[in-house]
Amino acid sequence: MAIEKFTCPPQTASGAGTFSDNLVGFQLVAGGGLTQGNFEFTKGIKEKSNRTFTTGAFSNPINLDSMGVNSVAQSKVIFENNFKVYPNFDLTQVTNFTTYGSMVKRISTSVELIISKFPAALEVTFMDENYLTGTTATNISYNPISNETSVDLDISRIRNPFDIDFTVNATRNLELREIQVSPLRNMTNQFAKYSLYYSGVGYDVTYIEPTTSSTTGTLRLYFKGNVFPGQTETYDDLVIRPNDYQVNRVLNEDLDEVQRFLLNRNVVPIYTATFQVPNENDDGTFYIQNKLVTWPLYGDWNLDILTNSFTTYLTTLNEISLSFDGYQTNLVSRFLTTDSLKEFDTSDQKIEKILQIYGRSFDETKKFINGLAYMNSVNYNTGNDIPSQLLKNLSQTLGWATNMSPITNDDFLGSVFGQKNVDKSDFSGVGQSQTPDELNYQYYKNLVLNSAYLFKSKGTRKSIETLMRLIGAPDALVEFNEYVCLADQRINMSEFDSQYANISGGTYSKKLPTLDGGDTFRVQGVQYSGFTTTSILQEVDFSKEDYPVDNDGYPSSPVNSDAYFYQMGAGWFESTPKHRSPEQPDLTNSVFTGSNPNYQTKLTPFTYGQEYLNVYKTFPFTNLGFNLRQVVDNNKTWVDTEIGDRNNLDGGYNSLYYTDSENLVINVKNLDLYLNPAQGLLYDVWSMSREYNYPIPNEGLNYTRPTYCDPNPTTIYPNKGGIDNTVIKPEPNSKTFFEFAQTFWKNTINVRNRQFASDGGTSGYPTLQSIYWRYLESEKDAGIQNDNFTYKTMIEYVNGMGDYWIRLVEQMMPASTIWNTGVKLENSIFHRQKFVWRRQRGCGVVPVICKPCKFTGSIYLSDCTAQSTICSRYPNGVDELGFNLVLADVIENWVINEIGFDLNNSGCDTTTINSDWFVDLNINGTILQYPFFVGVGYNSIDCGTIFSSSPCLSDWDTALDNCLQQIITLGYDYRYETINNTPISGDDTNAVLVRIWNTNCSTTPLVETLSISVGINFNITCTQ
Repeated sequence: MAIEKFTCPPQTASGAGTFSDNLVGFQLVAGGGLTQGNFEFTKGIKEKSNRTFTTGAFSNPINLDSMGVNSVAQSKVIFENNFKVYPNFDLTQVTNFTTYGSMVKRISTSVELIISKFPAALEVTFMDENYLTGTTATNISYNPISNETSVDLDISRIRNPFDIDFTVNATRNLELREIQVSPLRNMTNQFAKYSLYYSGVGYDVTYIEPTTSSTTGTLRLYFKGNVFPGQTETYDDLVIRPNDYQVNRVLNEDLDEVQRFLLNRNVVPIYTATFQVPNENDDGTFYIQNKLVTWPLYGDWNLDILTNSFTTYLTTLNEISLSFDGYQTNLVSRFLTTDSLKEFDTSDQKIEKILQIYGRSFDETKKFINGLAYMNSVNYNTGNDIPSQLLKNLSQTLGWATNMSPITNDDFLGSVFGQKNVDKSDFSGVGQSQTPDELNYQYYKNLVLNSAYLFKSKGTRKSIETLMRLIGAPDALVEFNEYVCLADQRINMSEFDSQYANISGGTYSKKLPTLDGGDTFRVQGVQYSGFTTTSILQEVDFSKEDYPVDNDGYPSSPVNSDAYFYQMGAGWFESTPKHRSPEQPDLTNSVFTGSNPNYQTKLTPFTYGQEYLNVYKTFPFTNLGFNLRQVVDNNKTWVDTEIGDRNNLDGGYNSLYYTDSENLVINVKNLDLYLNPAQGLLYDVWSMSREYNYPIPNEGLNYTRPTYCDPNPTTIYPNKGGIDNTVIKPEPNSKTFFEFAQTFWKNTINVRNRQFASDGGTSGYPTLQSIYWRYLESEKDAGIQNDNFTYKTMIEYVNGMGDYWIRLVEQMMPASTIWNTGVKLENSIFHRQKFVWRRQRGCGVVPVICKPCKFTGSIYLSDCTAQSTICSRYPNGVDELGFNLVLADVIENWVINEIGFDLNNSGCDTTTINSDWFVDLNINGTILQYPFFVGVGYNSIDCGTIFSSSPCLSDWDTALDNCLQQIITLGYDYRYETINNTPISGDDTNAVLVRIWNTNCSTTPLVETLSISVGINFNITCTQ
């Protein structure tokens, strides 16, 4: 390295050769001022990058009150416990905690501690201990201002086996007790931790009026909410106990492993312990027998510590414990010490007690030694595995991001011990409701146990589907689709070569129209300027390989570069440091003028891969390109000869589209993964139709099962022979859900006779809406129970799942995949107007500017005969005597023909008659039936009511008119006439005839092809 020496102080007046040479130069000049001899002025450009990233919503401020902590001392205890990690012991094996010590002593001590710490309850029942019935609460009063309910309880009717003290001397009474009990037994001071459980709902105790006696008098309590609406007294059973939050805290923290073993709440019946008892055979061999021992209850909540059932329970426990001590437990006293130590034992067995104390100490140490052996084990059921608090750390060690959780709860203690007033478990067969923390631990267990399979299949469809099932997302709600792009046709390579020749020299000439000021002309006195063209030259650096087309005109992948590459154009539901698009200048906030320009950048909007596809759509510097269409292709593995209809419905790899050539398919790594409530509605209809053949029969919507009374049923849906010759037959039994969802609605919409409903709401097609309506009414109409899926229930379900699953699934997605995700809110296919429909304008005079044509003569064919016939509007005598005449005639004829007696001697009860009335119109073999009345009885005076036996004339008039309107679409028309064949309105009472005529050509006489009848289906009970 070269070394330059300087002399200090400087030896020359100019400073040349010193370290300060040329730093400033001559600063002063004659007349004052600075020189610019050694200064250089430049422009300073300030650059700033503008970024807007989503960090998520911030939680509410956290303090002791919001966490449910009442004091600093309590917070210290929680803090200490939160940093203590205990092994997950297997509570199903009591010998995990008692081996060296005596089982008899351990069980005996555990029972005593359970009795002193159990979260007991006050129970008031309709029938008391003396089998006397009475009110359970009196003087019930609700204060709407404070939202409190006050009640009086008769102390003599309260079941209180654990001596909960609610007197004014409660604190002193508990201090004087010989055995220390739970502080919760002091209800006078701890009333805020109690709740009333009534009709499955918990109501917090807000205040208590202490009594002077614990055996007589009245106890007055106050509860939050309107517990007994409109009542002043009640006879229902009441349970007043510590809320579930306190119950879980006591049973999880205050009891040890053996005590929790005896009070096992994860079984039914609750508090059942399972002992694997060693028994000896006659030949001296031992075998293991499972014995279930259940602590009996004294009422609905309290443990039984008073009756003979409790004595039997203790006897059974003692016998089982003695069996263990004689074979498997009490090792220190029975096996590890010599008998000589106990031969000279005292009468009160001091040596035996000392040995049992040593054994108890060894057991306490041994359980932690055993726990260390399972520190790396994870099981679905908690027990003999890693501590639950460390599951999150283990997941992070395995490579999972743990910055998400399926459980969100503002109340810290509530997340650990559960909510206050959860009366029962959410899971059948379990007597205990899981806390949010326990649910969170189960989530991480499932994740860890499935990690091997998930990491092996990372980046595949199966790994995503497994994760969605792991988080509990039903297949009915998951919309998971991959896509490809279909090009419309090949590029004309001759045209391409012709246009490429214009740019192959490195320049591109583009002609643009411009005004030519020198070329003017006039039209009707108005001056116009002519147009000419101008050319713009542009440098081109595109080679033929940069175009996405091969020599045959099919799409091909262009050469990747820094400016253009596969899947170019980012996409995500939010901008984050991991999900960001390229930068671009921020022209709005940038300043490029002045001495200090401010250059700012921002992220380009997400295009979801369209920048890559744009080159296919529009070839640069040409007017050529492919028209691309995105289609679902969940298979993406085809033989090149599989062209035409590509249909794959196996194993969830669904695809259904058409292509002329494999070369027209452009692969992209775009996919959608949504929770779609609307898809859940369609899935349930499809599943229900496959299982019950309803609401969409596999035979078609027009299928109606024949009955004895109606062997040839008709339907409101189109069928063969109708005006549009349509049969609605989606066939759900023969199609997968994917195929059904893609195709079934096409069969329900006939473009020749498309019906559309505008109800001011969702609108849609009536046939599609009727299917969903049949689904909702399935239990009433067909006796089939449905899942009652509605938009409200489905949206509430997916919102309840939260959005944590997106962060979880993201870890299984390939880096180059662009995917849309979240909750997809849309109308289901039953309520969606898929196509544009234009209503007819209706009748009106449309002016036509042309000379009209004239025609003289008949507009019908010379051999086309116009025919008409006249029918009576009412059956004979009905207009005078009413429809009772028709019913009587039908019943009489049936009884005589079927039974052989007249109605009075037939043994038939006319009061049991139920009749269904309908208009029966037959035109040339086409039967139109219109139901209009349901009758009860035989000969009631009134008509047309729900208790009448027959309809009124007005009911028949309305039904007949509605039925006749249907014949217009069949090529007929009608009108009403008087007895003198004078046309008249159907509302007039003189309209007693109906004239029907054909509007098309027919060779069959109309009188032979038409009939109007009243139809009756009836049920009657007869003894013969």
